[in-house]
Amino acid sequence: MKQVVVFLLIGALAPVFGQVLSAQALPPDLVCDGSYHHRTLRHVVIPDDARCVITDSRITGNVRTTGAPRVVSITDTAVSRNIHVRNVVERVTIGAAGCRVDPVAGRNLMVRNSRNVAICEMSIANNLVVRDNRGTLMIRDNKACNNLRVVGNHVRSLRVLRNSYAGNFSVARNSWVDRGIVRDNVDLHQNPSACRRK
Repeated sequence: MKQVVVFLLIGALAPVFGQVLSAQALPPDLVCDGSYHHRTLRHVVIPDDARCVITDSRITGNVRTTGAPRVVSITDTAVSRNIHVRNVVERVTIGAAGCRVDPVAGRNLMVRNSRNVAICEMSIANNLVVRDNRGTLMIRDNKACNNLRVVGNHVRSLRVLRNSYAGNFSVARNSWVDRGIVRDNVDLHQNPSACRRK
């Protein structure tokens, strides 16, 4: 009789412990306010007033901001899904530190309503959208496997240089004080699916 009760108890608890064990195997989520290096993370949320710096890491999910973070810096880090950054008060840097490697955004990279944005040497599987930003804006040496849109930014200087795209290219309704340079951007002349396979 005791053996039957023990087997029933083990059978009833196995699904619970199985879920706990499989949840532990997933990378952790991160509410980012600080510096993080050489980590594997699932989803990253950057809260109001945060200074988030992530380098040499891997993010298997999404990156997004809430509120108005001070600094968002994601360098030499592959992101498997989307990067949605908005309302950053001081600085946004996404891409390669020193532009030496080629980080990946698995889906979209979107930066909105932020200040002092630099996006450098990223490979984006879908859209790169930068809109409604202030300060300075540099978008250079990126590959977007769909649309590349730089729209509605009112900045001190704007540089959109040496990017490639497979969908539409739009640099429109921007204004700048010192300098506006848009040059050497290349249409890949291929559909987004073919672009993603390369």
